[in-house]
Amino acid sequence: MIEPPLWLVILPIAATPVVYLTRRWSAGTYVAATVSLLTGLLAWSLPPTNMMRLMGRAFLLDPLTQQVLALLFVTSAVMFLASHRLGQGSYFAPLGLVVLALFAIAGMSRHLAITALALTLAAVTCVPVIQGEQTISTRAAWRFLVMMFIALPFFLLAAWRVDLYREDVEHAIYLRHAAVFLATGLSIWLAAVPMYGWLTAVGAEAPPLAAVFVLVGFPLVALVTLSHVLAEASWFAWPAEASRLLLLAGLASVALGGTLTSVQRSLRSVMGYSALFGLGCLLVALAVRGSDGGLATYSGAVTWVLGLALVGIATAVIRHRVGDDAFAGLQGAAGRLPLAVTGLMLGGFTLAGLPLTAGFPARWVLLHDLAQAHPRWVWLVVASGVGVAIAYLRALKILLTTPAETARLWRPNAAWLATALLVLLGLLTVGLGLFPDPLFRIAMRLVGLSLPGHWDGVDTGI
Repeated sequence: MIEPPLWLVILPIAATPVVYLTRRWSAGTYVAATVSLLTGLLAWSLPPTNMMRLMGRAFLLDPLTQQVLALLFVTSAVMFLASHRLGQGSYFAPLGLVVLALFAIAGMSRHLAITALALTLAAVTCVPVIQGEQTISTRAAWRFLVMMFIALPFFLLAAWRVDLYREDVEHAIYLRHAAVFLATGLSIWLAAVPMYGWLTAVGAEAPPLAAVFVLVGFPLVALVTLSHVLAEASWFAWPAEASRLLLLAGLASVALGGTLTSVQRSLRSVMGYSALFGLGCLLVALAVRGSDGGLATYSGAVTWVLGLALVGIATAVIRHRVGDDAFAGLQGAAGRLPLAVTGLMLGGFTLAGLPLTAGFPARWVLLHDLAQAHPRWVWLVVASGVGVAIAYLRALKILLTTPAETARLWRPNAAWLATALLVLLGLLTVGLGLFPDPLFRIAMRLVGLSLPGHWDGVDTGI
């Protein structure tokens, strides 16, 4: 009998051949989105399950992993639907399903080596997705692949040291080595400064929807892995030194992301650096972990995904109609694409944490926690968020400017489905900005599921 959590891997893999054969037709997009959505709902609704043993290794679909996988699958379904007729690459949908299955394996695994191998295979599979149909540059795909392969040995070494300690418990130094190796690998997955190059390169050069798929998926799986280690591995403590290092890495990502976002000259570059800023905020939230136990982390993660989804879809629509996303060629686009420009602004302001968007309540909680622990850094986060907002305001100014040439050739408007999704997501971010209680209820549930000791007494193998 097949264990219920395994369907999260089986369903996307089983649908991949059908989606691949119909990848150039609308049917392929609809099948991929339907399978991804149904798998996400399945992940959300599965009852608590027992530990699974596959090839001698432990796998467990705990409630935190369920919620994160559900978020990943549903977000991917939105990206698949939005990619309809937007030219995001013919391999986006079929290979995206394979990557989602590998994300499920990595999230359920309780052995660091298997988690790292699954995520590395996902990175290899993502290369054609990142490259899309372009042949001009391979910088983003190569940088992403190289960084993921650099991270792999650190996780394998950490797993090896843990296994050595189990064989000889008198050598506690093995666990200290494992902690250092694991922290190094996670810093690459989470794109912490100075390991952020793959994140900004993917954002700047990949097709916008494929970029959102990668920028959301890999860091979220890394956050799940970190939460598992904190909750289940007593050898990976939360010492003051580690907390300070995480805080410094997060603040560096916040400052660098906010500063560099404000000076970018294309929508995709702005998206990549604003994603770096958002990840930095999540690292800061993990480091401070206020009295609410991490409410800022999980509410920030949900709104970060929502903001990136809005920016990615809006950028894809604008790029499809105009033919480019460089600021120099976007003059007058607001008059022809009012909904796309509105979605772009709402997504950008959500990432910046401005009022009336879903990002503001989560950012307010983060600033409150940071003010209690390290008050001198609050203004750095605020100023960096203003830098992100400035970038999108610069884009808005150019989009509203009347072009000097009135005889521009516009591509046909075939992105009605993406535009409808923009409207729905825009209403969602405004609704959560005005009424954040549902967001905080979801975040509080995730906090309770990720607290250390939640799985006490369960031998997960980490």
